[in-house]
Amino acid sequence: MIRVRFWGTRGSITAPGQATWYYGGYTACVDLIGFRDSKPQATGHAHLILDGGSGLAALQPSLMAGVCGRGQGELHILISHYHWDHVIGLPFFGPMFVPGNQIVFYGDSVNNLRSTIERLFTSNYSPLKGAQNVAANVTYRQVNLDNEMDIAGFRVQAAEHRHPGKAITYRVQYGTAVVIYSTDHDIGDPAIDGNLLELARGADMWILDGMYTPSQKRQRQNFGHSTHLEAVELALTAGVKTVALFHHAPEHDDAILDQMACEATEFAANTPTQVLMARDRLVLDVG
Repeated sequence: MIRVRFWGTRGSITAPGQATWYYGGYTACVDLIGFRDSKPQATGHAHLILDGGSGLAALQPSLMAGVCGRGQGELHILISHYHWDHVIGLPFFGPMFVPGNQIVFYGDSVNNLRSTIERLFTSNYSPLKGAQNVAANVTYRQVNLDNEMDIAGFRVQAAEHRHPGKAITYRVQYGTAVVIYSTDHDIGDPAIDGNLLELARGADMWILDGMYTPSQKRQRQNFGHSTHLEAVELALTAGVKTVALFHHAPEHDDAILDQMACEATEFAANTPTQVLMARDRLVLDVG
């Protein structure tokens, strides 16, 4: 079983306020915890973090209350890409400032990971005046796009998807449970979509970009996002059990997201696929 915890489900920029309290305003961050026999595995194992958006602020207290607060933590963070909304939580991430913690970042290349994350700690952006002053031991690893990887007790596969620059989809498996993470994906390229379908086929959950309404996508061509209905259609083709629509537009308040959720659910009516609108602090067990 995999416990999926959504800490940030927005895209582009945070969206705090009364109008967004239900779905939340933090940007992209999800963590996965592997369970066997209804018990979580030992601390430091079978735990992955997907992206480092401002949702890290919500995840941080539980980590700091455990071994990370004592400098005995080991965290594995998979970065989909380097746009601000996916890394902005890192300069404020408590476990990075505790000596003894081991933090491993994964992304498209070691050079891109290192340069992006270290830039966040330069004197222009941070009082630390350089990543060399981060207390934790930080390492960088390139994901393998050709072969399965063993990361923190999970089996992980990666594939590029369609977004300006480069972005990565992650397929995460623990036991027989499978979660796919495809944020910031622009559906519409048959070859790329076909590759993702092979990764996602039959998965328990596909966390999938459904940021735009159809009219928004027409107005924002090449911004690198999909509509909620495109996302559901792709998930139906893959035969996934649940599609979690993700990376909500900051201008979409709870009422708009409720309407999009109704439209997406109606689109998938009379199919085996469940549709849900991801929201901050939602916790689901899959597999």
